[in-house]
Amino acid sequence: MKQIRLKTSLLTSAYLILTVTLSHGQNTVFPVLRDMKEHIITSSFNSKKYQLDVLLPKNYQRTDTFRYPVLYVLDGKYSFTSFYSIASLLDLGKEISDFIIVAIDGEHLPDPDWMVNRFNDFTPTHIPQADSTWSAMFQLPYGALTSGGALSFLNTIQSDIIPFIDKQYKTTASRGLFGHSLGGLFVGYCLLTRPGLFQQYSMNSPSFWWNNNEMLTLETAFVKQHPTLSATNIFISAGALEGPAMISPVTEFANTLKAHYAGLPITSQIFESETHLSVVPAASSRTLKTFYIHSF
Repeated sequence: MKQIRLKTSLLTSAYLILTVTLSHGQNTVFPVLRDMKEHIITSSFNSKKYQLDVLLPKNYQRTDTFRYPVLYVLDGKYSFTSFYSIASLLDLGKEISDFIIVAIDGEHLPDPDWMVNRFNDFTPTHIPQADSTWSAMFQLPYGALTSGGALSFLNTIQSDIIPFIDKQYKTTASRGLFGHSLGGLFVGYCLLTRPGLFQQYSMNSPSFWWNNNEMLTLETAFVKQHPTLSATNIFISAGALEGPAMISPVTEFANTLKAHYAGLPITSQIFESETHLSVVPAASSRTLKTFYIHSF
């Protein structure tokens, strides 16, 4: 309950900032608060409990027949409040159309457990050496981190989370997936192993260096086997200050897609003066404007 109250407080603060800023010197205060829901589900594949924070369009009504696309966002513990603020601002300026946000994360996890959970869920292969190295890096006990749970997490999204959201809310078949860092690695893994599950893929500072750039190897095989791609939009980004180890595989991954799928909207961007963490708001905003640009 403490985390829920904190999240509500943060969102209320964001609302107050928005209304004060936008009403300064004016007589009008613009209400931008959206309806929020929280659900807890248990995976049928790894028995973990996942928290789903749902953000509905402000005009969402259960009684009408209108349906909305859905953007699934990884690392919901941190991404939910950020996406709430960014989506509200862009919506206020009528820069984006309506859609539903579903932020996914482990159930109310403190930071150490959150890292353990995401490290397992987002990594496609089990690398024991990486487990010990990263455990030491994050000052966790030896053996705390275990990689290689991406398949179970992907199955959870496909068979547990998406059907639940589709049953609870008025959704269309248009789905997007956003991830950053290891989450971006997972989005790439999803694209190359379940290319029809989502229509929009946003990979931001993706950890494509994982297991000796295995995503690049997987991509090479993928484009040979798939002459067409059912995705409707792909966004790939990184921060310019992240260095060659991050930027080079991101650029190579994007260029390979562009070379093989010429008719597919593929946007790649290196954000100037941004680090691995500071790039997240910029990448989030650009993802929304790329996927959900408002049609006047």
